Amino acid sequence: MSLTARLALAMALVALLVAGLSGFLAYRAASSHLERAMALGLGPAAPAPRLGLRERRILQELRGAVAVSSGAALLMGLGAGLLLALGLVRPVRELAQTAEAYRRGDRTRRAQVQGQDEVAGLAQSFNQLLDELARKEAEEKRLLADIAHDLRTPLTVLQGDLEALEDGLLPCTPEHLRRLQEEVRLLGRLVEDLRLLTLAESGGLRLTPERLDAQSLVRGVLEAHAAKAAAKGVDLQLRGKAPPLLADREALQRVLHNLLDNAIRHTPAGGRVEVSLEEEGSGVRLAVWDTGPGLKPGEEERVFQRFYRGDPARGRGGSGLGLSIAKSLVEAMGGRIQAGNHPEGGALFVLWLPRGDDVYAPFTPGG
Repeated sequence: MSLTARLALAMALVALLVAGLSGFLAYRAASSHLERAMALGLGPAAPAPRLGLRERRILQELRGAVAVSSGAALLMGLGAGLLLALGLVRPVRELAQTAEAYRRGDRTRRAQVQGQDEVAGLAQSFNQLLDELARKEAEEKRLLADIAHDLRTPLTVLQGDLEALEDGLLPCTPEHLRRLQEEVRLLGRLVEDLRLLTLAESGGLRLTPERLDAQSLVRGVLEAHAAKAAAKGVDLQLRGKAPPLLADREALQRVLHNLLDNAIRHTPAGGRVEVSLEEEGSGVRLAVWDTGPGLKPGEEERVFQRFYRGDPARGRGGSGLGLSIAKSLVEAMGGRIQAGNHPEGGALFVLWLPRGDDVYAPFTPGG
């Protein structure tokens, strides 16, 4: 039985029960009143009165009126229940049809439900859910296209060079072999970045937070990038100091490597990349500032998207996942990261991490 029929039948049964019970009580009350009235007329010593023809006729008419009123209540309840059921079921049917259309591949249809009641609120939430699903599906398609694009470039180079080596068109020299090894390393970095990003976003990456000396850790990362910065003519600086922080050593080093690599790549010769440390509230603030062109309006959040390329002319060598990985790792360590532009120009990336005043046991993010 459909929901409409069940609701209509329920309303009819309720109306019938109310009318029948009311009629029954009215009939009993009328009978009692007639008996008391006749007893008063006969006197206190008279035997129990018997209803006459007139009284029986009155009660019979009352029973008929009760039956008619019960039947009318049944019909009215059935009609009102049917109208109410249609009004309640229509938006539910609209939601079901919209869900079925989405299942069949129609990503544009949305539930058209009017009103301000709970069902209308459900329809609005349902439409928002469909919008979010469609957006995530589009992101997944774009992600697969970006992965295919980044994989195709080194694979094409490898295939062309290997075929040239096989045909004897390219001499097998150490220089050519190093170039092939670089393409293989690029593929390896892309695969590893995808694995790390997937684990971090799914909460499957196990981190071991420990009490770290912020100055010592940052200084070590800067020394690792000193040669690259010097070759490009970029000055690296460390300013400020901060108390020990609580973080996973390898994860934080990975975040700083990604931020510094991105900053040096976008800073012109003669520019500067500055890392600053300071205590802020109950945590530690770590900022990376470069004197490059900075971020375009609206890029503050999009730079953390996977494979986002704000600069179409950026050179190869990166996987396009560095900032996405940095954001996921920082959040997995209980911190947050924000991107913007420095008042003096250039891009500014700021991290907030908890202080390391106490030693904590290892934990699993999201657990």
